[in-house]
Amino acid sequence: MRAAFRVLWLTPLALAACAHQQVAEAPPPAPPVVAQPAPPVAEAPEKDRAADTAELKKILSGPIAHFEFDKAQLTDQDRQKLQALARAMKAHAASRIRIAGNCDELGTVEYNLALGQRRAEVARKYLVDLGESGRVETISYGEERPVAPGHDAEAHALNRRDDAELLSTR
Repeated sequence: MRAAFRVLWLTPLALAACAHQQVAEAPPPAPPVVAQPAPPVAEAPEKDRAADTAELKKILSGPIAHFEFDKAQLTDQDRQKLQALARAMKAHAASRIRIAGNCDELGTVEYNLALGQRRAEVARKYLVDLGESGRVETISYGEERPVAPGHDAEAHALNRRDDAELLSTR
């Protein structure tokens, strides 16, 4: 009888303990997300686009970097030119360029091609760091495209450069 009394006494306690536990209900499902089309971007007036293109072409009209003998490091002046180029490219968001690395005639053809590529890549990387990734490609011409035909130190210095050309504006 005592055992029956204990069971009867413990049963309400067990039921009371269970009554205080709340079952977590799943939150109602969120309404489906419907994609909204982006508002149309107002195109710049033709006059502004022409000015942006003219500025970009002006920046690209000469070398964008010059290098010391056997080096592929940008100077402060080169960085300023590349910053101006990056600003012009931002203003003309569809523009794409190619940076060409060039060398003087000293060294082997293979070495100069590799050095020209390193020079082009250092300028490309700087532009990428400024936010222009995906719109800049590189090529190396080594010693094949000199701007100064001489064989002296002055001609060599002028030929150690990066040039850039506009591939497209749309």
